[in-house]
Amino acid sequence: MKLKLYFLIVIVLLSACAKKTQSGNDTSYYRQEIEKSKRLAAEKDKIKETPNIPTTPSYLSAAEKTKFAKLLEVGEDELQNEKLYDVINDWLGTPYNWGGTTKSGVDCSAYVQDVFEKAYDFELPRTSNEQFNYDIKAHFKGQKYLQQGDLLFFRLRFDDKVVSHVGIYLQNGKFTGSNSPHGVQIADLNSKYWQDRFVSGARLLKNQ
Repeated sequence: MKLKLYFLIVIVLLSACAKKTQSGNDTSYYRQEIEKSKRLAAEKDKIKETPNIPTTPSYLSAAEKTKFAKLLEVGEDELQNEKLYDVINDWLGTPYNWGGTTKSGVDCSAYVQDVFEKAYDFELPRTSNEQFNYDIKAHFKGQKYLQQGDLLFFRLRFDDKVVSHVGIYLQNGKFTGSNSPHGVQIADLNSKYWQDRFVSGARLLKNQ
């Protein structure tokens, strides 16, 4: 009888220890699961808070950025619209040729027409006079209001009754055009030559 009682006590004690151990393991397991859930929730919140910033396509190499920054006399971080400068870069140095439309030689209006089509998906008429008359309401005289992409119209000969030259304003007083005798270049609008011949600017790109 005493022996049976002894074994009974031992079994009860072992059973209690086992339950205690199991209980301890369960607590540890649930604690780990709770911590895991908290970490996952925190990671999800962090992803939600991170803004989805679209990346701007890069059209210019590092060397090309440096070249245009020098031509425009601005910092490389101030270059606006790499797509535009990529199109200009493709034409840069092409000889001037009145009536020309190719890389063998191009006149001012054919060059402007091609740049607008490729950089802005905007179709312009062929000649500088037609481009001048495309939207008269878009014209303005004040050069301080010029923005990148504005057309610039000039009267190269003082006896001209209409404009005879067109270019595209860039920034920092610089514009691009196919200018005789230099061909496609970036020129200084503030020079006396261009100031004496300036007629008007025109903003056809309303969202620039």
